[in-house]
Amino acid sequence: MRFVDAHIHLSDSEYDGKIHEIIENARQVGVVAIVSNSMNLETSRLSLRLAERYTGLVYAALGIHPWNVNQLAPNELEQTIEFILQNGANNKNVVAIGEVGLDPQYAKRKEQKELQTKVFHEMLRLAEKLTLPVIVHSRWSAPKILEILPLYHLNTVLWHWFSSPADILPKIIG
Repeated sequence: MRFVDAHIHLSDSEYDGKIHEIIENARQVGVVAIVSNSMNLETSRLSLRLAERYTGLVYAALGIHPWNVNQLAPNELEQTIEFILQNGANNKNVVAIGEVGLDPQYAKRKEQKELQTKVFHEMLRLAEKLTLPVIVHSRWSAPKILEILPLYHLNTVLWHWFSSPADILPKIIG
């Protein structure tokens, strides 16, 4: 059997010093592709470096996770957008924009919600412009995400951390 790991955060610090072992274990059990999802500019850079180091096995998804929006450094959104534009177009190592989305757990105040929504829109614009799939974090936010996604011409959306009632699934699938 052959497997694809469509969602791992290889660029997380918890994997420091263990990446080669993780890659080798994955190969041994039949994993033929691994998508390293990013959380911010730093992990986007690291995910891309990992994809370049392990070409043909590891692929990068670049973006800003909703959990990281409140910790963005000044100009980090703009720098991340520029990094993705420079490295996402026509790069076989970059396969998606991700992990991006909405998560009300990390946006309690109005300005936090607005910033999280703004960042999500920016990431969707990049996906549309670069014609890349999107890996969407949707914890407790699927109805809102379903309102936003039709505003963009996106070919593929992979939903992650779906936690809404099951009756919304037909809208997501359909």
